[in-house]
Amino acid sequence: MKKFPKRYKVITAAVCMCSLLIPALAGCGKAGGNDEKDTPVITIFNRVNPEVVIEDNPILKRLGEKTGVVIEYNAPPINNYDEKLQITMASETLPDIIYNWHAADSYYESWAKDGLLAELDDKLPNYPNILATVSEECLEAVRSTNTGKLHAIPKTNYDNYWGIIINHVWLENLSLNMPTTLEEFKEVCHAFTYNDPDGNGKDDTYAFSFEKGLSLTAFQAAFGLADVRDTDGNYKIMQKRSGYIPYLTYIRELYADGVIDPEFITNERGTPQEKLIAGKAGIILNHQNGVMGCLPTDPDACEKYTYIGPLKQPGGESVCYVSPSIWGMWMISADADVDQCLSLIDYAMSDEGFQLLGVGTEEYYNSYDLKTRQIDRTEEQAQNYAKVTSGYLEFAHAKDGTSPIIAYALTQEHIDKYNADYNAMKENTTIVWTPAVKAPLMTTFSNDNPDLVTKLAEYE
Repeated sequence: MKKFPKRYKVITAAVCMCSLLIPALAGCGKAGGNDEKDTPVITIFNRVNPEVVIEDNPILKRLGEKTGVVIEYNAPPINNYDEKLQITMASETLPDIIYNWHAADSYYESWAKDGLLAELDDKLPNYPNILATVSEECLEAVRSTNTGKLHAIPKTNYDNYWGIIINHVWLENLSLNMPTTLEEFKEVCHAFTYNDPDGNGKDDTYAFSFEKGLSLTAFQAAFGLADVRDTDGNYKIMQKRSGYIPYLTYIRELYADGVIDPEFITNERGTPQEKLIAGKAGIILNHQNGVMGCLPTDPDACEKYTYIGPLKQPGGESVCYVSPSIWGMWMISADADVDQCLSLIDYAMSDEGFQLLGVGTEEYYNSYDLKTRQIDRTEEQAQNYAKVTSGYLEFAHAKDGTSPIIAYALTQEHIDKYNADYNAMKENTTIVWTPAVKAPLMTTFSNDNPDLVTKLAEYE
């Protein structure tokens, strides 16, 4: 397959007009007395939420001005992005920068092996903002197991400290303390289910709701199920670890007591949060942004819910396992001007670029403090901001482990609540950073063994 490079395009308004009027008009070579010049063009292929208007987008225009290029953006709808990505990667002419939200999946491995993607290892030392924003662990998470090379820049996400969101009003109604151990949690779950925690006189509550599947991260942490060595000093897949059967046994005991939402088997993403807000469940699993995420639907969320870290392990310690957090990655075509692409990404990951893409230009807020992530803006400014940029448009969704703003935290009270819960978690929890362990077999295992994966899910 031959791919043709796309380096420079003439983009002045005068030339564009001439292309429409020829042969009626001739000699269009200047605009406003300025000489024509070729301006580098970078084409970007990315999934963007439908609220953001790409055409004549002022944020992309500012980004282009800051980096000396014209940005041509192709943003297929999110719901069929994967299909469009496959079609694009099979075409003869690739975009310069391509977003793969699945990160280092089997398709990425194939594209790297087939030579469609540029090799970046030798160039990255020249781009300090990328190296300051993207940790070595995150870079290694996208290193190709086929080529041993980096062919993409991870889009950093905020670090996820998975824990528990609990309705503390229900605790107060039942004179219960915040649970910290597995046994205390079991007692709270029973009371939330059978002791009428909302005081409406009806048997209409369940303690605990979660999404379909069995990725109960906060409970897995309580049994030491993470990408760290097992008790015998060896690395193993989760199902082989010493804590796996005790973990399943504990979840089974909760289920047998009737405290788990029976619809967990069909709950889609976001359904447990909906049930928490509706007062049908009192506990869900989420990370440190979970309470803030309830605010758009429940303005009183900060007065109702509390975020805590994982329950204590049998040895008496609460441990939160945190792995490199990325939100997909930016692949660079082998036929692109690689340094030009890296220069754009490097600026986007600088403090100035991070702020530009994360909160917009000055017209979209009254004040912003990058250090504290506090922003002051009106509802109208927030609505206008949502039309020009978003987390999908950012090249990095986090610097120093934190996103540009604390999502949905619109008041000082919201920010104070977020910090109070988050800091309490860190004070009472041991944080263990886990590396991204990759191997060719594991990278493609699900695609190569779909029947085994289905069978495992059925057993669990």
